[in-house]
Amino acid sequence: MAERRSQRMRVVLQVAEREEQAAAAKLGEQQEALKHEQAQLGQLQEYRQQYMNDYARQRSGVSAEALMSYSGFLQRLGEAVDGQQQKLAMVQQSREHCRREWEEKYHRRRSLEDMISRLEREEEAAFEQRQQREVDDLAAQRLTRPGRSRKS
Repeated sequence: MAERRSQRMRVVLQVAEREEQAAAAKLGEQQEALKHEQAQLGQLQEYRQQYMNDYARQRSGVSAEALMSYSGFLQRLGEAVDGQQQKLAMVQQSREHCRREWEEKYHRRRSLEDMISRLEREEEAAFEQRQQREVDDLAAQRLTRPGRSRKS
């Protein structure tokens, strides 16, 4: 007997499941990268704030050269924060792309599962109809065979 269509579709479902799992793993990696970049940004912002507080306290009684050095360092620190914010935005975009990709794979797998379930129900109904037809045919053959006595 030929393989049923629902069974053949199970191979397609297995491929879809593997693709979904790969997309989920990639999304997990991007989520971890996002957490890391957010932590980095938080540390930089905290470090800059501490330095700004120190700078504000030390403004009096410090040489102009030291203040310029401090100011230059704060500017570079601000640039580092800006750079980290840009990096964070890129990672967020990448994570969002991975999330959409996973979502597509997830919906594809679910659609395949639904289709396979529908095919199995249709195949089962067709099988039951064939069996019923065969039973009906056998019953009709028994009734129409010559030489058999019928009991009333």
